[in-house]
Amino acid sequence: MNTNSELTWKDIVSPTMTLDEYMKQYEEKIAFNYKTYEPKKEILREIAQLLLSRNEKIRIVVLGAEWCPDCNKNIPRMIKIINSLKNVEIDLKILYGIMVNALHKPDESLWHKTRSPPEAVNPKFDLKAIPTFYFFDSSGKLLDVIIENPKHQSTLEDDMLTIIKENG
Repeated sequence: MNTNSELTWKDIVSPTMTLDEYMKQYEEKIAFNYKTYEPKKEILREIAQLLLSRNEKIRIVVLGAEWCPDCNKNIPRMIKIINSLKNVEIDLKILYGIMVNALHKPDESLWHKTRSPPEAVNPKFDLKAIPTFYFFDSSGKLLDVIIENPKHQSTLEDDMLTIIKENG
């Protein structure tokens, strides 16, 4: 869990992309990962049942960059998961443009302060690696994060289910 629980949905100030905008803009880079990823159907069913039974909406913002291999792998997978969840309210926004500060000193941010969106260097986001998926409830309260790759289980949908279960 991100230790800074002060982060809320309202802290996102930069323009974001929708799923469709992202898919259109980066189609050549991500098409293979989107098409070949097969989310676990039983996990998707469980996610949908939990959210529907709780009448709950999840909001996700992911910070990433075009140059990032893990972003090109995991963001299309998350989009496939969300597109596979029918009748469930999940709002995914994509904030791209994170740039590394190659000359940063040990006590400085890894992310370039002027070339990255402000969220990259905002201490509330505590951005360690990309992609980072920030999960919020419908009120905008931070629930949890997935940093770079799934952490709880073996897939993004497994982690999503764990986050939903732990915050119910």
